[in-house]
Amino acid sequence: MIVSTTDEILDHHHEKVKKETGEEIYTYPHIDAIPAEIEKDIEILITYGNDLTDRNILRYPNLKWIQMLSAGLEDLPFSTLRKQGLLVTSAKGIHAIPMSEYIIGGMLHFEKHFHRYLHLQKNQEWERETLVGELNDQSVLIYGTGTIGVKIAEKAKFFDMKVHGVNTSGRPVAPFDHVHTLEQAEKKVHEYAYVVIVLPSTKETKGTFSGDYLQKLHKDAVLINVGRGDLIDEDALVDLLNERKIRGAILDVFQTEPLPKGHALWTLENVIITPHMSAKSHRYLGRCMDILLSNYKKYQCEQPDEMINRVDLSRHY
Repeated sequence: MIVSTTDEILDHHHEKVKKETGEEIYTYPHIDAIPAEIEKDIEILITYGNDLTDRNILRYPNLKWIQMLSAGLEDLPFSTLRKQGLLVTSAKGIHAIPMSEYIIGGMLHFEKHFHRYLHLQKNQEWERETLVGELNDQSVLIYGTGTIGVKIAEKAKFFDMKVHGVNTSGRPVAPFDHVHTLEQAEKKVHEYAYVVIVLPSTKETKGTFSGDYLQKLHKDAVLINVGRGDLIDEDALVDLLNERKIRGAILDVFQTEPLPKGHALWTLENVIITPHMSAKSHRYLGRCMDILLSNYKKYQCEQPDEMINRVDLSRHY
């Protein structure tokens, strides 16, 4: 029995799965809505992962495989998943297209002054004296050289930008012009017009962008965070933006989500705030279903090692 704990899976997704596998997906709005009488029949669970706990996993004695609808794994109860011998696969990789488009759109927003034009339009003003910039020949530093970082780099190169990356080892990754270690990047971050964060939250990355680190950004830099909110000292960032010590920021993730009403970030004119939507598009669930269907075939053939995005539960990725 395949059960989904999100009702975002729509009729046409159900039809596609039924056509290709012969299986029905039993869909519920959340995990606590699953009827007790079917708990013992669930073999495959589809979830975003943030509803899984040490306790509720034990409710499904015949559960074998969990297909995540997200790439983030930080909320998973790894110890229990490992003890139960469960197979977990993620949706890693499907975010690359929407997130890279989001990043390029954000950079163009600042470079082409779209915020200023919207203000002029509202006031019915015709002003052509202020010149706008170009992405051409601008520099961007991308923290994270995985699937998403590479796709951002590819699109930035299309605009003839100078594209550098950051990873833990500093190993070269195409198409980046150069890749720094985290330590090297801290000494070089002041050289970049755009600084993009795509890092996950781990014990090594949490709090990386401290107040001292943020002070090293160039005064005309734009900081873009689509990684995780706990990577940045938000209070220090608010001070930096208030004092106009950097050009601006584009923030899709926050320490507390939803971002609380009254938070200082809401009021800053040099900030774009989006509600953790950079990875979302109307094609998101369709791509998730493609991963599910591919993995289902391998699962049926008892080829778990060939399943897409299999999670190493001992390494937490």
